Amino acid sequence: MPEPGSEEDLPGLDPIDPHSTDPAVTDRRTHGQKLLDGLIDCLKLAARTGLLPITGGLRPQVFISTTQAELERKNTAGEPLGIALAPYSGPQPLAAFAETLCDADITGTILGDGSEILNVGRTQRLFTTAQHKILLARDLGCTFPDCTKPGTWTEAHHIIPWYEGGESNINNAAPLCGPHHTLTHQGHWTVRLNHGIPRTQNPTN
Repeated sequence: MPEPGSEEDLPGLDPIDPHSTDPAVTDRRTHGQKLLDGLIDCLKLAARTGLLPITGGLRPQVFISTTQAELERKNTAGEPLGIALAPYSGPQPLAAFAETLCDADITGTILGDGSEILNVGRTQRLFTTAQHKILLARDLGCTFPDCTKPGTWTEAHHIIPWYEGGESNINNAAPLCGPHHTLTHQGHWTVRLNHGIPRTQNPTN
């Protein structure tokens, strides 16, 4: 165990295969970022065990209040520019919820111009336990190049985002570990299916 403050990485914090020769997949997170991501991964894994109390074992609960006009605001690349209201955090960009929407229970409330409620979306689990098991059997782990994270440490990523109409099925899903899920949603990498197998690629290549 490294001494506190030594900046020495704990085993497993860097998910990339140490024998990888591809510089594009190098883990560029700082030591502090790796520690934080490791803690978050542990919390998410514990929440998925089904052994925690109900109040502590639920998947992320996202309550988004927005207007139809905000939902339709996009830049020339089709990326969301709208604003949503979330409890305890006030106005937030809709794009900030993209990663969470991949693997959560979703409750959306659409407001009219006068703040009247036009529609309250039903809560739905986007990827079922059975689907997660199929992804685990199909892909075994994170589908990012040279990543060694096993399937139990991954999250189900919508290849076509759910908020853009992407369906929650295994033909639109790829398991990604937390850090690589974030990279994908930041637009640094893209995921495509090749004969039913997810391929994560650097769009600059």
